[in-house]
Amino acid sequence: MKRILACDDSEFVEKMIKRELESSFDVVIFENGLEAYEHLKEDPNFDFAIIDGEMPKMSGWELIKKIKGELKLHDLPVIMLTATDEDFFKNEAFDLGAFDYLKKPFKTGELQEYIKTFFKSEGFREGKALVVEDSAAQNKTICHQLKEKSIWPIGVYSGEEAVEKLVEGADIDVILMDIHLPKASGIDVARALKKDERFSYIPIIGITSASGSEAVEIMREAFEAGIDDFLTKPYNMVEFHARVKANINRSKLIKRLKEESELDFLTRLYNRRTLFKFLEHLVAMAKRNKENLSFVILDLDKFKNINDTYGHQTGDEVLKNTANLIKSGVRKADVVGRFGGEEFCIVMQQTNIKNACVVAEKIRQTVENNEIEIGGKKIDITVSLGVSELSENEGINSLIKKADTALYKAKETGRNRSVAYKDSKFLSCQTK
Repeated sequence: MKRILACDDSEFVEKMIKRELESSFDVVIFENGLEAYEHLKEDPNFDFAIIDGEMPKMSGWELIKKIKGELKLHDLPVIMLTATDEDFFKNEAFDLGAFDYLKKPFKTGELQEYIKTFFKSEGFREGKALVVEDSAAQNKTICHQLKEKSIWPIGVYSGEEAVEKLVEGADIDVILMDIHLPKASGIDVARALKKDERFSYIPIIGITSASGSEAVEIMREAFEAGIDDFLTKPYNMVEFHARVKANINRSKLIKRLKEESELDFLTRLYNRRTLFKFLEHLVAMAKRNKENLSFVILDLDKFKNINDTYGHQTGDEVLKNTANLIKSGVRKADVVGRFGGEEFCIVMQQTNIKNACVVAEKIRQTVENNEIEIGGKKIDITVSLGVSELSENEGINSLIKKADTALYKAKETGRNRSVAYKDSKFLSCQTK
């Protein structure tokens, strides 16, 4: 069942939202933006959000800024509620990252029909675009042009912001990038993205206002850097939408092929080969940038007993359920894979061992408290976890070996534990 976050300080609107949506959706309602914000920090797993613009303690405008900024929930569809028809509020909602706004009061059935239609049509069904344009006016214009054709835009103003959004896990089908950007040019950014296996498949459409011989030279350099397509301002709208849509279709095809080759067939996490490929890249990047990187190995406790008692089909369901719990407990930027059998791994960028311990312990508790029911059978699952941190003079093998050593200690001392290993010492991740 789809989960919907609703936030409105009007008791009447709250009751109406409950009446309209609770029969079809799992609805969680908050009276003000601050309550919703505090909840989202701990539980960000919602499929849709309905937020009133004007509320006490924290307004809807402030809340959506935090949702799209601090909390980095770029893929959470948000509609803003307002009692006014003024264009200012509509434009403000779009600028902050909402994809639509609705005027109160609603007619009976209107809200339910709106949301059902959204999910039935897969929302912005054509795809998602990252718009990299330093001119606020141009950025806003391009975003509006994309929304008109059911393409979800995420607008940023520099190459650095673009890379940050991608690293944070924004699910992007195409990048529209101005060539003339502050600091790093669009060509420099494209060159960096095409060298990164995580993003190299995403088509990039370069945009420039240059003409004549200057435009020819820019296009030559852009194509050499890996930019896939080009638009020259002012562009024809029919051509604009056709090029964007063609590149989105190509991106989705490549994405499907990548998934077939990179994901484990059962859990839909990264397979071992792909996990190591990402690990090599992330370790090298962490060393180059002198950033923290942590690694976690997770193993289901006494998994053989589950297979022997309930059968391998039930065991497969337990593995899939555990994989989903792990994914829900980490950031989109973290890399999660199936290491083999009942073992899973997590690679956490820009994360020290202390914070990795917090994540490991949270996952352990989530699995322990999540009773699985399969075919009428209730099965209790626990996991043990080992945590390590990349040191300056070590490589992948040492990083994995330390985590494996910590995992062995967790198993040896009673299972259902999370243990870290650093400087030849074992550290319990549990706080109690």
